[in-house]
Amino acid sequence: MSRRSTAVALLAAPVAGLAGTILLPTSADAAAQLALIEAQPARWVGANVLLVISFLCFAGALLGLTGLFRAQGSRLGVAATVLAALGWALHIGPVAYVMAQYPLAHHPDRAGAAEIAAAMFTAPPFAVLIVPVLLATVAGTLAFVVALWRTRLAPRWAAVTLVAALAADFAAPDAVSGIMMFALMGVALAPLSARLLVLETTTAGARVATQA
Repeated sequence: MSRRSTAVALLAAPVAGLAGTILLPTSADAAAQLALIEAQPARWVGANVLLVISFLCFAGALLGLTGLFRAQGSRLGVAATVLAALGWALHIGPVAYVMAQYPLAHHPDRAGAAEIAAAMFTAPPFAVLIVPVLLATVAGTLAFVVALWRTRLAPRWAAVTLVAALAADFAAPDAVSGIMMFALMGVALAPLSARLLVLETTTAGARVATQA
């Protein structure tokens, strides 16, 4: 990816994630969740599509940052971005798993469908999906934070904000954890995105000057 496309993806990822999280109708009760999906199918599907777009943008942007860290001689930065990108890409698996609730929401046996929906998230297959996602995302993000701190590719407050975003996802109440995480990530990644755009503009200007 070019620096410009990486910069755009860094901004698009948290924005799409924030929009998807706000739009997604959710309930802790399985029967109520299925009722919400049945009542607002387009909103529910659209919110999940936005989340998938967010995860893909995160993965692409992080891979696009490998060149920047390589130029800084940061092996940690390269490894961290690859690991974090893998974590975000793997997020698509749990989303696909969650979307299996769609046919359940339209099943004539509402009680049976609610029982299946409730069991889905305590079943071993969900753990098989979610554990690698969490390990890769958390380890990759924390290593990414350390690499940012060392290289100063972004202000140090941005690195601290990324840690706060990660903490919010786990520690904040479920109703606001996703919103807080994506909002904080957007704030943290904005300076890095701006730096990439400046580098792209400077490089383009240098090329024009050389050709002239």
